[in-house]
Amino acid sequence: MKKTIKKIVVLIVAMLMLCTTFSCAKYDKNYTIYDLWVAGVKVTTRNQTDILGDGTISYVGNDKSGILTLNGANIEEFSYTDAEAFIVSTIDDLTINLVGENKIGMGDKAPVNGISAYDLTIKGEGSLAIGARASCIKADTLIVESGNIDTYIKTAEDEIASFIGVGFWVQELFTINSGDISVHYAPEFTALSYGLYCVKDLTINGGNIEIKQEEATALAIGIISSEKLTIAGGNIFVYGNDDAINAKTFAMTGGTVNASAIDLFLQGFDPSTEQFVFGSDGVCRLVNKAEFSGGLFTLTAIERINPQVPTLYSKDITIDGMIVSGGESRESLAEKDISTYTYTDTCIRLEKEVN
Repeated sequence: MKKTIKKIVVLIVAMLMLCTTFSCAKYDKNYTIYDLWVAGVKVTTRNQTDILGDGTISYVGNDKSGILTLNGANIEEFSYTDAEAFIVSTIDDLTINLVGENKIGMGDKAPVNGISAYDLTIKGEGSLAIGARASCIKADTLIVESGNIDTYIKTAEDEIASFIGVGFWVQELFTINSGDISVHYAPEFTALSYGLYCVKDLTINGGNIEIKQEEATALAIGIISSEKLTIAGGNIFVYGNDDAINAKTFAMTGGTVNASAIDLFLQGFDPSTEQFVFGSDGVCRLVNKAEFSGGLFTLTAIERINPQVPTLYSKDITIDGMIVSGGESRESLAEKDISTYTYTDTCIRLEKEVN
């Protein structure tokens, strides 16, 4: 009889355990794993309120869109240094909210990219200093609404990251509405480098942008858009030892641009001399069309490799309602060899060549 009672008790306990297990299984069924990684940690519904366990990074949202908040985060490096990036997102729509002072990849080791995402928006009252061996911020589309973002391209010592270094690399549409943005390079960086690079359309509506490449030995282009570059506002200071600005088409309706560069272009490599061959293609190269209707634009050539090449190069320049001082017509402006080009809302001023 006692054995029978004991068996019944064991059976009841087993059933209770089974019910508990079933309850857990039901909970696990609703357990969500997001397509988001932070320093090698997969973000889930279990850790999203404190992803790294130190109270600095959290996620609110779902598997389609959400906000990743950085609040005093400091990730110098992590064990997966061969990973694609410190922050990797394949979520459709991710917003990074900056709170306080944040640092990513500013240690001795860093992945190829700092942040890699699909559609990305960056905003907040905080700051982000981010370092990488190739691209600091890489996205399909990117909107910068606010925040202080300082990107730093580090020395590339491997074949994967040594080909190119980019502060911001955007495949589709890149829009800057406000905020403070800067791009810096390590002095010993030797790869081809871009400050802001957009494969399609880049629009600057506001903010303060500073691109410094003076110390880098790389062949550098400050701002490049393979389709259309539009500047409607903001304060932009850009330097490049190839082109300061390079775009297929260009339109300026407002804002202030101070651009300077060494007029240098890498034409190729001469195997007979085992040396690179450099030419000249203009400090500001606007391939198809340039339209100026507002703002202030100053372009300075620090050094001319070939004085016969116009500093400002464009096949078609349109200056609506403007006049050109110094007896120059707008038809001849594209062909004139100048070293400083200044556009204001009242006139175009052609200054003397800078030696």
